[in-house]
Amino acid sequence: MKIVQSMETFLEEISGKNSARTVEKYHMVLDLFKDYLLGYGEISYNEAKNGELFLTADTEELEFGHAGSFLDWFLIRKVMGPQWIMKAAPNIIKRYFKWLDAEGLLSEGVIEEVLETAKDAARDLPRVEKASSLIYALCSRNAESFESGRYKYDDENNFIEGYGEVTGIIEDNIYLDYEGEKIGPIQVTGAIVKYLKKGDTMNLVVRKKGKKWYPVESGNIYPA
Repeated sequence: MKIVQSMETFLEEISGKNSARTVEKYHMVLDLFKDYLLGYGEISYNEAKNGELFLTADTEELEFGHAGSFLDWFLIRKVMGPQWIMKAAPNIIKRYFKWLDAEGLLSEGVIEEVLETAKDAARDLPRVEKASSLIYALCSRNAESFESGRYKYDDENNFIEGYGEVTGIIEDNIYLDYEGEKIGPIQVTGAIVKYLKKGDTMNLVVRKKGKKWYPVESGNIYPA
């Protein structure tokens, strides 16, 4: 069965068992999943005369990595949507793949990995989304303090930017490894560290004042 047809059939089946609001959420998440497959899934598609791309792949082309990359990378990096998506998407993807498996439409061994991936994403996506919003607010305050002169620093080049992996968390300070360059302590807040774990990767610009570093610009956070 074609992936697009499978999504339509799946949505028809759940429509009689769920509220219109719930079905709408399923529609939105599966549309995003389809967008991911077209742009990044390395899966069969064609191009219409107007330039629009459309999936032609069968469900047997789906791999567990598609679910993982969609949940752990695409939603975080590419989707600017309501917060409920981060909470709902793992369960929706899990339910869709379980339906595919029950219908005999998946390749062997795919479902086990998808279930594990969805379980991890259900735990981690809301966590990193909350951390991202808190760090963004902190960066705005810190950047204003540096620009206004309330935070003085001796060297304008005393900063680092890029992706850093969380290697340590002590009270309200974190330590990041920027591709071998270890930076810290980085002053954040107790509310932020509550949502971070060792191994998380953060896109963060930090500046140094005295012996501490302060985040001044933030991007995405990817779960460990």
